[in-house]
Amino acid sequence: MKAALIGTPFSGKSSVFQALTGLVPGKKEESIGTIKVPDERVDRLTDIYLPKKKTYAEFVLSDFNVPVSKDTVISPKIKNMIQKTDLIILVLRNFESVLTVEGVDPVSEYLKVKEDLIINDFLVVERRIEREKKEKKDLPEKKVLQKLYSILENGEFPQRDFISEDEAELVSNYKFLSLKEMIVLVNQPEGQNQVPEKLKRMLHEDKVDSFCVSAPFEVELAELEPEEQTEFLKDYGLTESAKTRFIKSAYHSLGLISFLTTGPDEVRAWPIKKGTSAVVAAGKIHSDIQRGFIRAETIHYDDFVKYGSESECKKAGAYRLEGKEYSVRDGDIVNFRFNV
Repeated sequence: MKAALIGTPFSGKSSVFQALTGLVPGKKEESIGTIKVPDERVDRLTDIYLPKKKTYAEFVLSDFNVPVSKDTVISPKIKNMIQKTDLIILVLRNFESVLTVEGVDPVSEYLKVKEDLIINDFLVVERRIEREKKEKKDLPEKKVLQKLYSILENGEFPQRDFISEDEAELVSNYKFLSLKEMIVLVNQPEGQNQVPEKLKRMLHEDKVDSFCVSAPFEVELAELEPEEQTEFLKDYGLTESAKTRFIKSAYHSLGLISFLTTGPDEVRAWPIKKGTSAVVAAGKIHSDIQRGFIRAETIHYDDFVKYGSESECKKAGAYRLEGKEYSVRDGDIVNFRFNV
């Protein structure tokens, strides 16, 4: 899964990038880091199967170093670059900075970015509809564009249930930014652990997940050993690092779950959308497995732990053979049978 950081100048997003990935952003236009998703199920299965390697699910996170645009809040170049991502992470400044004369106003920052993203998509939709009228073409996505036009015209983000999966597929080539999932990170001084109430209400209305973070604090935290991190967090009234909270928020926003595969070569977690069918999940591993899908041999992780082995799961009736339309569950241990 791919995620991208955006924000107004001096919001501290580069420090957020360092806190989440452990990497210092370079001078390139795009800095890229990975965030591994901790999973005790992968750890336990690794102890049992002793594979050559274990692989956690991960997010690929991008931060951008692009000159500020005079005409838009988020530069056109960044907008083009984030079109390839699954998740937008908006960093808002809620701390005093000597680098800018702009006052502290995360609500205003949010509204400016929201308006900018909406106008960007509105203009694309408007031009496409006008072109369709001139050319007198009956576009397959015409009704979806008209629905989107009406929402964007009112200055609102489309809600998650605004269009169906089939309709979303019809407009997928447009890469609309307003249709992407978003998480807001409020960057504020250490010890301030609550999102400002006015902003919180606004984000709730827009159905945007959020949490607060102190980027310098999190950078310092990331340099400590795990045992020291726990004590460090307690001193500041926290139970989880920004990295952990980001992962949970990202999984929730994107509707993700993880299924597992095991074997002598690798134990691995595979992130997929909740409700994904077995045949589509097979394609996450390899297109040949999806193309030649026969069945999915499935044991849920909880049953595997309860009964202790695959053979005992079979005796207990916890070993299942599932077809193409089976909805893979979070924690399913799956062995796909296929023939190509």
